Amino acid sequence: MPDDDTSAVGPMKAKRQAMSRRTLFLGLAAAALLLVLGLRPWNLALSHVERSVIAGIEARTGLKVTALRRAEIAFLPLPRISLSDVSFVDPQGVLSGKAARLRARARLLSLIGGQLDFDRIDLVAPELDLAVADTGSYAEWQNRALGYLTRLESQTRLILTSGSVMIRAGGTVLTTLRDVNVVIDERTAQAPVTLAGSFSWRGEATKVDLFWPVAGERARTGFSLGSRLMSLRFNGTRSAAQGVTNGQIEFSTKSLPDALAWIGPRPRIASLVRQVELTAQAQLSQNSASLDSVVAMVDGDQLDGALKLDGSMPNWALSGTLAGAEFDLGRLLQQAGLPAPSGGGEAGNAPLEFDSWTTNDIDLRLSLDSAKVGSARVRDLAAQLLIRKGRFEASLLRAAAYGGSARARILATPVAAGSDVKLQLGLEKVNLALAADDLPELARLSGTATGQLAFDGVGNSLDQVVSSLTGRANLTIRQGEFRGIAFADLLRKAEKPPASARDWRQGKSAFETLQLAALANLGVLYLTDTQLAGSGYGVVLNGTADLSRRWLDLNGALSSTATSTRVPFEVRGPFFGAAFTPEIDAALRTPGPPIPLLR
Repeated sequence: MPDDDTSAVGPMKAKRQAMSRRTLFLGLAAAALLLVLGLRPWNLALSHVERSVIAGIEARTGLKVTALRRAEIAFLPLPRISLSDVSFVDPQGVLSGKAARLRARARLLSLIGGQLDFDRIDLVAPELDLAVADTGSYAEWQNRALGYLTRLESQTRLILTSGSVMIRAGGTVLTTLRDVNVVIDERTAQAPVTLAGSFSWRGEATKVDLFWPVAGERARTGFSLGSRLMSLRFNGTRSAAQGVTNGQIEFSTKSLPDALAWIGPRPRIASLVRQVELTAQAQLSQNSASLDSVVAMVDGDQLDGALKLDGSMPNWALSGTLAGAEFDLGRLLQQAGLPAPSGGGEAGNAPLEFDSWTTNDIDLRLSLDSAKVGSARVRDLAAQLLIRKGRFEASLLRAAAYGGSARARILATPVAAGSDVKLQLGLEKVNLALAADDLPELARLSGTATGQLAFDGVGNSLDQVVSSLTGRANLTIRQGEFRGIAFADLLRKAEKPPASARDWRQGKSAFETLQLAALANLGVLYLTDTQLAGSGYGVVLNGTADLSRRWLDLNGALSSTATSTRVPFEVRGPFFGAAFTPEIDAALRTPGPPIPLLR
């Protein structure tokens, strides 16, 4: 017979199980309801959020919210606040703007403790205005932005997405950063500012990283900026008290003119250089940068030394000393794009643009073991480039050239008629036979040359300067030889029947001295005293050389020192292509074309 207590257990157990299922179902339903309510954003009245939410945002960003369209709150998966169409302003007037949405993520532990704090604030599609002084210098822009961040005592993590930043001086927009996507890490009052992200500036996508100390001596500092046009990287230490930063700097660009045009006005002098890779030990202050231990690859040639940049962009000044084993100076002139004299063509009539060449002060000294100037080569070179407002001066202070030496100087200053250009050139004991290996134009001439010239011209274009040149030139060549014309054979041909004389066109003429003196007036060089003295003969020459047209029109006479034989001749034609034509008696003249005097 069953026990009564045992028979009652079954129904009671079943009843408890049913109640447990109902409780579980109700608990799950309540949890789901809470989850839905937590995930769902709730609209709040502005008066409810002003006391806590907006105050918390203002405390963590330093920005005072001045207007918003709607505020929403959600609790799951993490508590978060969202403000739509929000406007804000920095009470000190540095920063202001608006954003399509401001999202603030609350700290869960702070909420549990009864306080409202945020560990992250997102500005979606913000339009920010940064107020700067009228100077418009990059240092001023940086100082204003960093000044705003460093004075925050407790800054949350700030994320800007798809935004823009307009930098204004009064009512003038100086520049605009677009497509701004930047993360500024959370920091305390004395912690460094850490920033990373990207933006578009003047049409170029740019990446930026910044680690900037706020306090302390010799605090670590880092900065990098990279775009298609250039890359700049710095790592070092900063003394906040002295405002000086020391460290390693690296800069590279495939086109220095394009890089400078991107960050500011491009000075014409920058066109001399294209590709640059530079590393140096740098000391940076508010308005200067001193670079020591410079190693610069300039269009593939290495230069070492020290440089200094003074002043802010774009009114900077550059000075320093550089040295190298080998450098192509001719490449600098070629890349400068200076027009050649054209005799009236468009290239030679192009304006010299003097002002664009003297925008920035430059004082550079260059020492080279070996250098190329066009096809010519020199050794042990010392040069200087000195530019001041209203003055352009480039000097070849010394250079060992083909067994001798050379020096040169060009000075240009502005005048009412354009530019006053002074040109000086000096040669000392230059071996022309050695020079002809690099300069084929001199292949017909040998000897040791010493000479100098000094010309002065005025004009708005190179053609105008050349056509106005005045000055003087002199040249002496000793113990030389002229190939292509045998003066001794030409004299014999004038004295004897043709069959008894060798062809003077196939020979050469050795000489003891060649002396040339000339005066320049309005672009025409007048040969006043030109004599050639060789064994048994002498030559006198006079006439003109038109520097604008690059045309020779000379008359001369070949005379025997032993007899009375005299052969007049003329030299006419373009430079390095003029023809030598002797006036031999018709009965002795053999048919044939004129002989080029030089190449």
